Amino acid sequence: MTELEDINTIEQTAAYLKLTETKVAELARTHRLAGIKEGRTWTFPRPAIEAYVEANTTTAVQGNPWGLTDASLRRVRRSA
Repeated sequence: MTELEDINTIEQTAAYLKLTETKVAELARTHRLAGIKEGRTWTFPRPAIEAYVEANTTTAVQGNPWGLTDASLRRVRRSA
């Protein structure tokens, strides 16, 4: 994973988040990723990137160990 600097360019931020530069700019324009716009250049502080990652991270759903669909698993549990 790319290391974060204290202040990151749009290129560094895109590489870290594994997004395109266009998508990072869109996130910044829509205020979903906090950034600083200086003229035409966006920069992103490390805490803003970390906050974005934290807010957009979900926990993995643990599947059933038998590989059954939800409906099949319900049928098995009902018949037991």
